[in-house]
Amino acid sequence: MQVYKTFFKVVKKYKTGIIMYFCIVVFMLVLLSGMNNKSADKVELVRCPIVVKDLDHSPVSEALYNYLDDVHNLKKADYTDDQLKDLMYYMHITAYFEIPEGFGASFETENAMSIKSVYDETMPKGIFVNMQIDEFLNGLRAHLALGEDVETAAANAAASLDTSKYVTLLTEEKNPGDKPYSMFIFLPFGILSIIFSGILPVVLSFNEKERKNRMLVSSTKLNRRNLSLTLGAATVAIGVMLLLAGVSTVMAGTEILFSKKWFLTLANLLTYTIAITFLLALISSLPLGSQRENNAGSASFFTNIIGLSFAFLGGTFVPLDVLGDGVAKIGQFTPNYWYSTAMERIWLDGCGISDILDCMGIQLVFGITCLAIGLAITRFFAQKTN
Repeated sequence: MQVYKTFFKVVKKYKTGIIMYFCIVVFMLVLLSGMNNKSADKVELVRCPIVVKDLDHSPVSEALYNYLDDVHNLKKADYTDDQLKDLMYYMHITAYFEIPEGFGASFETENAMSIKSVYDETMPKGIFVNMQIDEFLNGLRAHLALGEDVETAAANAAASLDTSKYVTLLTEEKNPGDKPYSMFIFLPFGILSIIFSGILPVVLSFNEKERKNRMLVSSTKLNRRNLSLTLGAATVAIGVMLLLAGVSTVMAGTEILFSKKWFLTLANLLTYTIAITFLLALISSLPLGSQRENNAGSASFFTNIIGLSFAFLGGTFVPLDVLGDGVAKIGQFTPNYWYSTAMERIWLDGCGISDILDCMGIQLVFGITCLAIGLAITRFFAQKTN
């Protein structure tokens, strides 16, 4: 009990790390929530930055100029040839078009003048704008042949090229569990990072040579010491879990609060937290932290290696169906994989408690195995010391 109380006194010295990582995780959850809410509600044509120089100033050339001004972003400043080359090289403009003098007069004749166009032929946007000009001029010529004036013909030609009225967005039926799933699926990385970065240095500080020697000569056995440290870490971990679960619930929508899926998610999250706490017990049993200055480095090392590898292999960062067969088989040895599998069954498949018991059981098996190995290592070093 004395070690348990002392644990929290030491935690206060490392509270900055816990708060910092907690804020980082909350910030990531806010970003995920914002990305989940984004959805396009209309079709818009691509607007390209272009330069158009009208040397003709005829009704036809002005109709073309006005059309391009409506559908693209025209740069209306005067540029030299060198400036245009630099703008195009650095991709500040997509293309340059020059309407020659006399273009309007020759527009409906067989020897119609061509528009000078300069663009990168390897880039699709320049080709796209050039095709738009050709289509507009063909439509304008056809409407003029029907006897329409230039202004009416230009309006009808532009309307015929407006494909947004014929295109609709492909809408998919969204599963109401998509947003809660995306919120809670990220929590394992947050819990692991906070525990290993904020609590692991505390645990390792008890392995410092002077403190450990004092405990060895005291009445407190090494196994009892490690058990007290594990209980202390579990208390902090569960507190962190509840806070992150509360933030995720608010981000996902309070309508899921106290629902069946919400309770199943908490049970799955609690199981994962216990498994990670037992993994922490295994690491704390290793002969680490004998030097005070190595504690932060050791904690950072285990946080990066274990946290990132578990997240990528276990479906936290990458969906499970994207993982290859070989990677998925390796990921099955991590608790993140079974946590993610349970989350998919809860929110995406609508399964019940009986369908996720195997996932929770495997997570507990992982944690108990880590705890057993940690106790064995502790006993080994205790016997070696004696």
